[in-house]
Amino acid sequence: MRRSRILILFALILLLGAAAAYLILMRQRQPPPPPTATPEGGMPSDVVFVVVAAQDIARGTRIPEDGVVMSRMPANMVVETMISGPDEEALRERVMGRIARQAIGRGVPITEAMLTEQAGDLLAGGSDASLAIPPGFTAISIPMSRLTGVAYALRDGDTVDVLIALMLVDVDPDFQSILPNQVTPLTAPGGTEEFPSPSLTGGVGRMEDEDPTTPMLPFGKIVTDEDTGQPFHLIPQEKQRPRIVTQRLVEAARVLHVGTFPLEGEEAAGEVVPVPEEGVGAPPPQEGQVSAAEAPEAPDIITLIVTPQDALALNWAMRAGAEITLTLRAPNDTEVTETTSVTLQYLLDTYNITIPTKLPYAQEPRLDDLITPKLPNDKAVQPAQPQ
Repeated sequence: MRRSRILILFALILLLGAAAAYLILMRQRQPPPPPTATPEGGMPSDVVFVVVAAQDIARGTRIPEDGVVMSRMPANMVVETMISGPDEEALRERVMGRIARQAIGRGVPITEAMLTEQAGDLLAGGSDASLAIPPGFTAISIPMSRLTGVAYALRDGDTVDVLIALMLVDVDPDFQSILPNQVTPLTAPGGTEEFPSPSLTGGVGRMEDEDPTTPMLPFGKIVTDEDTGQPFHLIPQEKQRPRIVTQRLVEAARVLHVGTFPLEGEEAAGEVVPVPEEGVGAPPPQEGQVSAAEAPEAPDIITLIVTPQDALALNWAMRAGAEITLTLRAPNDTEVTETTSVTLQYLLDTYNITIPTKLPYAQEPRLDDLITPKLPNDKAVQPAQPQ
């Protein structure tokens, strides 16, 4: 009895397996359902045409006939900004003859924002440098040398302070000329009974009808001796000496770029220096020296990111011929500090500089100017000369 039940269960399992295999085979043999067609019977409704650049299209040029292709793309993958639709010819007419507002690379889907009808509406892509300038700031370039540029240690992104040095002189407010003025008194002041002062007329130049024997009185000033009361006419031995003052002009400016920006299409700024053939031209460099062909071109200009007001101050300093020096700050150092203008009097008072005593002996040979040390590398690396 038990054995017969096992046989029946086994037979049922075989029947169910055969039925399942039959259903699987029948499903595999059935052809796939036909795709849903558009009303015109052309492309499926879930696929659309997208306009794609068939070649590199330069900014400002009109789209040529062979400049685009219609690429099929699933409708659920099309972005709203893309120029797309079911009609291929309508899409082609939609873009033909229009002007590229920006450079379009080959294979890039074209959007409405990339095209315009009039050339005056071109989208200015701008420079990469402008992207690094925060809103409310501006960039200005100033000259730089090895001494004023922290020995060429500056790099893009550094933070620097800008120092300025000026030479000031006293001027006449009306004439705006260096004092003292050339004066012509009508009557000489001073004088005593013992040493009467003559009446002086005339001055630096005589009139045609003026007495040629009239004494001349050049510029200067009249002083009276305290002991004798004798007046003297003092004349400066030399022109007025300018007075130097230095102060920080700009604080915590960002360096946008060191050197000249490369022009479009240039690999790098600067000229290619040809390497002389062996045995021709300059002798080979000695040990520890760098040949002229291998020496890097020294930057002579730097571009800073500053406020518009600081840009005006820097522009004035350049036009006025002031000495501009850069100092390097630590990264992310934004601490605001106050500085005091430095003059000769400030140095004497602050640093306890002693005024030299007049001694009965002096240094020989005579020294009229400070000696500036000559650095050997000054001739090895020189800024590029403008063409």
